[in-house]
Amino acid sequence: MPAQIKKHSYCNKINFLWYGLAFFLLGCIDPVEPIFENEEGLIYIDALLSTTPGSSFVTVSESVLEQDRLKFNLLGDAIVRYRNVDTNTEVSLIPQDNIYVPPLNFVADEGSIWELSITLADGREYQSSPERISEPVAISNIRATYNPELVFRESKDEFLPGHFISVDLTDPPNSDNYYFWRFTSFENLMVCKSCANGILRDGECQENPVFGLDYTADYLCEQDCWQKRYNENIKIFSDEFTNGLQINALPVADVILYTKENIVVELQQFSLSPQAYDYYRVLKDIVDNNGGLNAPPPAALVGNMSNTQDKDEFVLGRFTAAASSTRSIFIRREAIEEPPVEVRDFLQLESCEILCDPAQCIGDAPPCNIPIVTSTSCSETRFQTAMEPEAWEE
Repeated sequence: MPAQIKKHSYCNKINFLWYGLAFFLLGCIDPVEPIFENEEGLIYIDALLSTTPGSSFVTVSESVLEQDRLKFNLLGDAIVRYRNVDTNTEVSLIPQDNIYVPPLNFVADEGSIWELSITLADGREYQSSPERISEPVAISNIRATYNPELVFRESKDEFLPGHFISVDLTDPPNSDNYYFWRFTSFENLMVCKSCANGILRDGECQENPVFGLDYTADYLCEQDCWQKRYNENIKIFSDEFTNGLQINALPVADVILYTKENIVVELQQFSLSPQAYDYYRVLKDIVDNNGGLNAPPPAALVGNMSNTQDKDEFVLGRFTAAASSTRSIFIRREAIEEPPVEVRDFLQLESCEILCDPAQCIGDAPPCNIPIVTSTSCSETRFQTAMEPEAWEE
């Protein structure tokens, strides 16, 4: 039986329970004290549905205990669906790169109400509470500013260079507004695939049938291709002190200088509900203190998901449906003096010496007749695309 977090039958005082994770509990008038039967089998769901094509996604993971350390493994065999509450229309999500995504042309309408349902391979079923999509707020201007000490990375014990993205917007009056920003960046790729101690055949890295050498075979892109990256921290804002005002030069994203390739940053500005803002506000505090979104999950929140078969289980994470507005900016980076964060290895293409007996490559034996492959097509995945971003400049 999978482990679960059990609820008390009453809401009382704030309790913090740390088992390598901190669980901040939302939904009651007062937070609920969690009781752990054990540390494995905790379900964590991170889900977003938006009015912008390509921005909706769901991740589902489960905690496991490895060498007395708790970690979350992504689950790729679930059935995941969005449901429009008004029309009862269901949208099935497709697993891709360890996340679930809707069809490419999927967008949600402003004012519509949505739910998320997830069925795991073992039959457990999870359901969100309904979320209504509010009106988006337009971004009137976007700019990028270089900072050689953009963010401090504890794992490297140093500051990393990059650009911070800032925006101008006019906050709507007579309403409370809560903002959340995400971005996708696009950089030109030269190498579309690399195979460590293997070769690329039929689109997949395979073990080299001849030699188990210590090498990495690189495969050049056959057409223009862009690598996609995503935000590593959480940027939110409340108009508590700026209601109805013009907001200028508000920093909303950190784009680290991983390479010096020119880059397009596609920024999405989401209009959140108060409940979603409270969730992301606490999550931001946790992430900021634990090395960013790419670090092992240091903590999780109980949001608006529940187990339909066991109401006593706390389900970690949240489903958020939100309207978004999008602006893109092209940034030239060739002239930056600071070195990039990523150190690129020497390019090593497939060769006769990798595929065959070296004697065959120098004429001392029958020649090698294994075809040499040095390039591959650009894949359409969460992290790679052949579709040129709209703001790209030659």
